[in-house]
Amino acid sequence: MNFSSKYGFHFLIVLIAWSSILLLDFFIQSSSQGIIYPDSFSYMESARNFFVFHRGHNYRPILMAIINGIPYLFGAKDQFIYQFGVLTNFICFASFFIVFFEIAKNYFKRKTAFWLTIFSIFFFGNIALVFHLLTENIFMFGFIVGYYFLMLYYKSANFKFLAFSITVFLLLMLIKPGAKIYAILLFIYFFKIIWKNIKSKYNWAIYGALFLIFVQCAGLKYQFGNFTLSYIDSVTYYNYLGSKAKCIEYGKEYEQINNPRAEYIFSFECKDQAKIASEDFIFQIKNNTENLLKAYIQDFIENSKTGNTCIEDCKNVLQRSSFGISKAVIFGITKWQNRLFTLLGILASLYFILMNIKKPNLFFWISIYLVMNYAVSGISCGQGDRFHVITFPLVVLLLAKIIQERKWFTPFFEPLQK
Repeated sequence: MNFSSKYGFHFLIVLIAWSSILLLDFFIQSSSQGIIYPDSFSYMESARNFFVFHRGHNYRPILMAIINGIPYLFGAKDQFIYQFGVLTNFICFASFFIVFFEIAKNYFKRKTAFWLTIFSIFFFGNIALVFHLLTENIFMFGFIVGYYFLMLYYKSANFKFLAFSITVFLLLMLIKPGAKIYAILLFIYFFKIIWKNIKSKYNWAIYGALFLIFVQCAGLKYQFGNFTLSYIDSVTYYNYLGSKAKCIEYGKEYEQINNPRAEYIFSFECKDQAKIASEDFIFQIKNNTENLLKAYIQDFIENSKTGNTCIEDCKNVLQRSSFGISKAVIFGITKWQNRLFTLLGILASLYFILMNIKKPNLFFWISIYLVMNYAVSGISCGQGDRFHVITFPLVVLLLAKIIQERKWFTPFFEPLQK
């Protein structure tokens, strides 16, 4: 294989990405664990609801359900959905880095872009998530595609690339509802350009995404009572941030599993859950502000310093003598990757936001997403590095661009010749 050919680096990236998955599996036996997290069960349940019972799910939007539930079209059983999810993650994981490389080589020399991509593969938290039916790998592939089209728009001013980018980010709301604020922000910012090109055939992609969002919200209105994208934000606040704030107020230790507030809110219908959570948030903002802030800070710090839960939960199923040290080393690396790249991500994001606020570019929008993602992570806890680790390849891209702009370590980060 000639790696200097047009697609040589692409082939090598895929090979290394998939090899990293197999190596992690060898050291910590991920594929032998049989662990199914509650979130994974709810994703399977949403897929079954859509394809078998033809109804929505109160917490998981339809696009994620459609992707996960494809095997149901061929008569698959529930258990195969988990296996299919791993296969989908396997493909999305490698595909993410192909698109990442395509973005990087538009700003750096080809070899530099390649090594940045290879470095970004080895965030072990992201690799560990491949083995579970979760949104992260699909979501990561989605947002890197969105940024690829946004990059092409900034480079060419061709509206079709902006339309495709906005479409992708809108659709990501139907995979991970937490992306809605960012997608709406992008849509509002570029609305004048979208309106100016209202007759463009490429706007139909945006219309299609908006229609699916409407279907999702209208479906939940019909089925559960509220015109909303998902009820997940309500119960997440109530069971995590809200519960911890009350524990701090009464001097109790917060426990995620034995949480009476969770039992309470889940005893109500969805529309009442949303009302209870909203009223609780307003009440605590007014009457328990200090403890709510303390809980938020504690959650953010926890999510910024802990290692990957999927690795921590692994057991020595195959009874290998080297398992203990392998797991300890890899889990320790995920802790320090989380601490270092969360800090660097915040600093790099603030740099690009301040430097480009008057004239936003690709790196500005990546930075906005990173800041919003870190801010939202403080609402939940007990998730390890799951909220932050998906941003770390983007942090690598921001750091490389800063090094290039500051003219450090040249000629490795020398700008491309115009």
